[in-house]
Amino acid sequence: MLWEELSSGEFEACVSECGGVCVLPIGVIEKHGDHLPVGTDMYIVSEIANAAAAISPAVVFPYYFMGQIAEARHVKGTIAPSHRLIMDSLLEMCDEIHRNGFQKILLLNGHGGNEYFLPFFTQMFPGIDRLYAVYKYFAHHLSDGQQSLILSHSGAEELGNHAGFSETALMMHLRPELVNMDRVKTDESVSLGRLDATKNMGVYTGFDWYADYPHHFAGDPSLATPEQGKFIFDILVDNVVNVLREVKADTVSQMLIDEYH
Repeated sequence: MLWEELSSGEFEACVSECGGVCVLPIGVIEKHGDHLPVGTDMYIVSEIANAAAAISPAVVFPYYFMGQIAEARHVKGTIAPSHRLIMDSLLEMCDEIHRNGFQKILLLNGHGGNEYFLPFFTQMFPGIDRLYAVYKYFAHHLSDGQQSLILSHSGAEELGNHAGFSETALMMHLRPELVNMDRVKTDESVSLGRLDATKNMGVYTGFDWYADYPHHFAGDPSLATPEQGKFIFDILVDNVVNVLREVKADTVSQMLIDEYH
């Protein structure tokens, strides 16, 4: 069920039907090499959310692009709000979702750069007066076995970190008209390793990604096909379906929230 397609009068019944669960697909708008659109995260995570919610009913919030992407402000097409704004804005969106009757919100992340931001966001909740549950899951998460299965099925050596094999194949499956393989610049996808000395010591800086991939392209998409994209997509959807079922069955989180407050 897509939030924007419901009438106002349908919300109460839909909240009940989906067990009070709303999925918020979140990513960013950013460069994905020169062969994929800046909305790549949007297309992939939204379609995963929609397909999963069709199997395990949930209301899917409109795609939310206010994520963490400060490291790509130097490339055209990027929308990079301030960190203060993305924290405040996401909290207000969660509050609005809750105000409309949902007790559980799944932040379905489609962007690797949010993998620090979103856990930090969820860590806020014990310190603020909110009585609903927020969960975070990475839409591209794969078990070791699933990764091996995909690589064996495709013949690829790696999935690619950004605009590589996996994302390119997914876009070939979902929006093939937006993929332009003739624009691939393979020399731009190789890590420059400019901060390897500190990274190898376990030191992290905000410039780590830019130091390696200033062109926002990491991986080899040459073996990507629509068929491989569907193979990966189906696995990712199954994973999210399982997450939705677990979130619906979860009674412990609400107990802990009530106990804590």
